[in-house]
Amino acid sequence: MIMLTGNEHFTYDGMPIGVLLNDFWSWSSSDLLNNTLRGALAEFIIGSALGIDFSTCRRDWESFDLLSPSGYRIEVKSSAYLQSWEQSKLSRIQFSIRPSRSWTSDSGYSDTIVRQSDIYVFCLFACKEKSSSNPLDLTQWEFYILPTKVLDDACGDQVSITLSSLIKLNPIKSNYGELANKIEEVYKNGS
Repeated sequence: MIMLTGNEHFTYDGMPIGVLLNDFWSWSSSDLLNNTLRGALAEFIIGSALGIDFSTCRRDWESFDLLSPSGYRIEVKSSAYLQSWEQSKLSRIQFSIRPSRSWTSDSGYSDTIVRQSDIYVFCLFACKEKSSSNPLDLTQWEFYILPTKVLDDACGDQVSITLSSLIKLNPIKSNYGELANKIEEVYKNGS
């Protein structure tokens, strides 16, 4: 897939209509508290910490979210107290840890249901005040890192985990500045 810049024009009958791809991106992707978009943002944040090459498009259908520069597979999960919509109370923090079938374009879905990564990175957008929330401010995020084996051993086929249950598994907690080193450390010590 060719990487686009955002400066590409929408056209009609071969003529630009005065609307750029960047206009679409701004319209569709500015609500960073949106659950779906927050997940992709969390993957981007982890990738940026690890120095992953962003010169190719994100691949939605991989069996894991990111491949580290060292070659291990990373699953990124996100959650937040705040949502796009009006809330009467803060959201309960919960992350999906559902085992899945891997998929490739060559062979389709595998028969085996497992967690497909070597490492899980749980990303919590921890801000609790909408007026000061800014998902681009990486100090408002907390990161919890666990080897997938720990989840497999402790959670079996469980499909989700709350923050309190995750903390009981003793993940390595990190801020953005230490994230690359902490992820590498967890991979080397725990996989």
